[in-house]
Amino acid sequence: MARLVTSLFICVISHSSMTLAQEGDALFAMSFEELLDQDVTVAARKSESWLASSGTVYVINRSDIERYGWRDLKEILASVPNMDYFYQWSWLPGGQRGFTGNMSGTLMLIDGREVQNLLANEAFIMNNFPSARIERVEILQGPNSTLYGGNATQGVINVITRLDSGVNQVSLLVGDAGTRHGHGLFHYRQGEVELGVSASYFESDQDYHEIREFLVDDEAFSRNGKDALRNHNPNDFRNQEKNITLDSRLTTPWFYLGNNLTRTTNVSGIEAVAFDYITGDDAYRGYSSYYLGKNLQSGANWSGNVELSYFREYKEKYRLSVDNSDQATRYEELALYTEREDIGPSDRIRLNTQWTYQAGSGQDWILGYDGWRTKIGRKVKYRRTAEGIKLVTPDSWPTDKERSDKHAVFGQYSRSWRFGERTLKVNAGLRYHRQDYTNASWLPRVSMVYQPNPDQALKLTYGKAFRPPTIFEFDLVVDDKIESQSMQMYELNWSSKFSWHGVEFANISALYSMQAKNFYQKVQDPNTQIWRTIVAGEHRVSGWENQLRWQAQRWHGQLAIRYVSPDKTQAAGQSVVLNVPDHKVKLGLGYTLDQHWQISAFIDHWDKVLTEANRFQQSGTEIVTIPAWTTFNVNLTYTSGNSRIGLHIENLFDETYYHGNARGVSPVKYIQAPRNWRLSWSYRF
Repeated sequence: MARLVTSLFICVISHSSMTLAQEGDALFAMSFEELLDQDVTVAARKSESWLASSGTVYVINRSDIERYGWRDLKEILASVPNMDYFYQWSWLPGGQRGFTGNMSGTLMLIDGREVQNLLANEAFIMNNFPSARIERVEILQGPNSTLYGGNATQGVINVITRLDSGVNQVSLLVGDAGTRHGHGLFHYRQGEVELGVSASYFESDQDYHEIREFLVDDEAFSRNGKDALRNHNPNDFRNQEKNITLDSRLTTPWFYLGNNLTRTTNVSGIEAVAFDYITGDDAYRGYSSYYLGKNLQSGANWSGNVELSYFREYKEKYRLSVDNSDQATRYEELALYTEREDIGPSDRIRLNTQWTYQAGSGQDWILGYDGWRTKIGRKVKYRRTAEGIKLVTPDSWPTDKERSDKHAVFGQYSRSWRFGERTLKVNAGLRYHRQDYTNASWLPRVSMVYQPNPDQALKLTYGKAFRPPTIFEFDLVVDDKIESQSMQMYELNWSSKFSWHGVEFANISALYSMQAKNFYQKVQDPNTQIWRTIVAGEHRVSGWENQLRWQAQRWHGQLAIRYVSPDKTQAAGQSVVLNVPDHKVKLGLGYTLDQHWQISAFIDHWDKVLTEANRFQQSGTEIVTIPAWTTFNVNLTYTSGNSRIGLHIENLFDETYYHGNARGVSPVKYIQAPRNWRLSWSYRF
């Protein structure tokens, strides 16, 4: 494979020396201009330039996605300097800015609409976000519950689909480990009526032999007390995933109507240690989001929107369970049977309205209301008994809290002043949120942006956000209410664009301090011996992040750096920082050979990580080091007319590297993909 890649590089570079067409320069210069002029909506729920946006916002546009060959949202997020995650081959847990967990602190939006998991408040990212579905991604760093409500404690990811692109396109992709993907994007317009449809299908075995070998190495992988009872035949490993998505929107002069849908069949990846671990769990899950709305213009100064939406999700899980674990001494002696567990369906109906009042030049108000009712589906286990299959709901499941109502009102005032070339802008917002079973919250956010000239911006931001408790956290609550988690942030940002010796630059740099309070902990009452959930503790993270992008003639690239300093925690008798690398470096570099060929490389470096793990064949836990790692990915594309062909090689130098386990003490870590390739083709018509 290395010899093949080297040959391709030589052929491509030789070809470029013979045909240095001016069209290639114009093609790339256009995409960089688009970056500098890119407007974003995620920071203030209105369109504003990325340079003057009220906070730290990263934009990954369609040009970036195609240039670097990113296949899905997971690979796109890897380019952001301060995203933290650990991939266990099922879904993508993690967080932002040195916080990590189950992504419940990151609010997930599709075209500005929340698609957060209802059961656990998670930004549930699997292979349901193929890049062919995405026009651009806007990532807001830091708390922003003022405009978005719960779960935006660490930031917001807004995926902008291609429904408004006006493009008709089909895309196909094949790769290692049985990976196959197809996508279709279609638009129809008749007068003022427009229909956009985007649909995708993905499947992959994800069964690299390196993972199989890793799974049967108990010391490196699991260290679970029941390892002797696990299946240690690597050939029984299953890790398949199938995923379909459907986005559609009908826009008329009178209303708009749309949906976002995902259906997934997958297994537990390499996370859950169980008797049948190698064979995995079969899970069937999905969600559907439907919305109906109308944009309104009331006079010269008032404009608004009213939208009614319905969100529905479900989860079914099948896994092997065992009758005789106490008597068995090895896997072959286990009496296994399939157990089914359902949660759902769960649904939410929501009414949202937002109005903008243009009070004058450089002055506006945003006022809005959110109201929604959520019903969480009941957990049901299909237990095998002597009388047959019996449906059982655990006694601790909080059936009285399955239904809840939430109401919120919010407002934001924006004012700008111009002093010749200089500009000062202030955004001040406040949200009042109230819901069942938890405390009401007042959530402010204030941002001041000073521009000494149109090419620079100095920003100061203060924000506060919250995450309400989930149905799982309520199941051990003795009282009727539990306080929400909260996050507050102070941030200083300097953003600029400039030229130096003919090279165009765009830079984002931010210093911040964030403090989270009210973590949920499970403790045992010493008198009653009953486990319960309590709210306690706080955690601070301070840090610096920087992203520099540039373009010069045919060259383009980006350099991202982050450094974080989290509070230490007590683990295994030590005071350490767990599961967060203190620094990361990301380098992207590309070259446009001519009007047809582009080649790009992306380097991702993570520092070492400390994690808490079970001792091997001993009681208690210890601190284990996950080594630092660097991967090198390369992408080569050929464009001719409306067709594009791409060859992407992930982990070119076949680095063996791991993500730590931030959710428990076993497994110890998760091995990542070895060197692999994929070939893509797309056609616009």
